[in-house]
Amino acid sequence: MNTISQIPGEMAIAGTHDTVVEYVKKHFPGETQKKVLDLGAGQGSLSLKLKNAGFDVRACDLDADNFRVPDVECLAVDANGVLPYEDSSLDLVLSIELVEHIENHGLLFSEVTRVLKPGGHYIFSTPNILSLKYRLGFLFTGYGYSFGPLEPGVRKPAIQHISPFSLDRYTWLLSLSGLTLVDVAADKLQSTSKWFYWMAPLIKILARKKYGSSSNVKLQNGKTALLGRTLIVLSQKS
Repeated sequence: MNTISQIPGEMAIAGTHDTVVEYVKKHFPGETQKKVLDLGAGQGSLSLKLKNAGFDVRACDLDADNFRVPDVECLAVDANGVLPYEDSSLDLVLSIELVEHIENHGLLFSEVTRVLKPGGHYIFSTPNILSLKYRLGFLFTGYGYSFGPLEPGVRKPAIQHISPFSLDRYTWLLSLSGLTLVDVAADKLQSTSKWFYWMAPLIKILARKKYGSSSNVKLQNGKTALLGRTLIVLSQKS
């Protein structure tokens, strides 16, 4: 158990952890007895906020020695990505600002499913590549915000964003691992995207005409997707 007393730094956009804690409290009111895992905990900023909110918190990270929250155990994830927890032992797993840094989402989501109890929940956040700001940036430059150029051969997982996935792709990947999408929210609505929201009706008409009106198509082009900065995704173990 780590007992370093320094205040942990927030390894995410400022305010993200507060938003996530409020999101957890909103969806699980009065359920502070839940066993919660902060996956990819970094220094432990989110772990500390969850602990202060009354949740039963544990943490894990590739670099567990960097964790700074007393009285919360932080275990090391092995090089193969296997989580150091027993099957069906946790109620809620959170990975905030993590999935855009990794390649093997199938393994991550399968491991999350394994450690969750039946009916347990998984929450992750990631930069939103469906926003109007991102779409227009990609149209004109070939890159969207948060996903700039990658140099061949350079591998720095802690700082590189390498997986710009859409909600449609995440929904599919989650389903392959036995997780069902429950809710999608955003940390904030972008001012830049709001300027171009007048295009939303046209986008929805074109998407419906070409791809139909399934729930996934609607989700891809809904208000949260078109305006949100960072997406917060809630799923449940089937």
